[in-house]
Amino acid sequence: MRTFRGLAAAFLLAVAPGAWAQLDNAPTPVPLPIPIAAASAAMPAQDLDALRTVHAREINDLSTFKTIGLQRPVIDGWLEGEDGQQFLAQLRAADPGAPAETIYARAVEQLASGNKLPTVWLIDIPLYKVVPHGQSVLRYSPYFTTIGQLQGSDECDSLADCFGLPLRSEAPLYDVYEVTPNGTVTVFVSSVAPTEELGGLVRRKGGALQYLLPNRKLWSAPVLVGTIKN
Repeated sequence: MRTFRGLAAAFLLAVAPGAWAQLDNAPTPVPLPIPIAAASAAMPAQDLDALRTVHAREINDLSTFKTIGLQRPVIDGWLEGEDGQQFLAQLRAADPGAPAETIYARAVEQLASGNKLPTVWLIDIPLYKVVPHGQSVLRYSPYFTTIGQLQGSDECDSLADCFGLPLRSEAPLYDVYEVTPNGTVTVFVSSVAPTEELGGLVRRKGGALQYLLPNRKLWSAPVLVGTIKN
């Protein structure tokens, strides 16, 4: 089980994640009451560092990163149904000026990140997103999850493994951002598909639950609430 450090005392009352280590120059956070679990890396750190040096261009431009997720015919069929039409409607509401083909391409890209078709949930609780320490959440990024998923499981070696992250997005420490729904909101939940990079030299298991938010206008602005180790 992974652990998490909160930055605000109020956050301690809302959720019960654990304590994640900070970088040496980061502020000391208030620890939360879940123990830190050891996690072994699928590939030695020195090997990953060597890959980053040799393949810096490919890693930076994501040219070899592949998601082994849903195929286009499956996605097309789902988008024709009631749940798929809700998904497209949220995407259109998020960016009313975008051409129809752009909206559809975004839908395909988001749905292909999962290894099964999403289920539709109505929720009124906060969701969370991790980004490399010091970075911010992109305005339209739809990929969020729960605190429970961030705590991880013994089946994954790291957050990067659970969430199928490319090497460009992997970091020793992540900032955790929270978004709150404006009332009860429809979300689309699936499990993260496996990914591979650099021709299979790097493989991620995926498997964590992801909550797709195709219309971020239905949610608050992201608020930094803590940090978490990979």
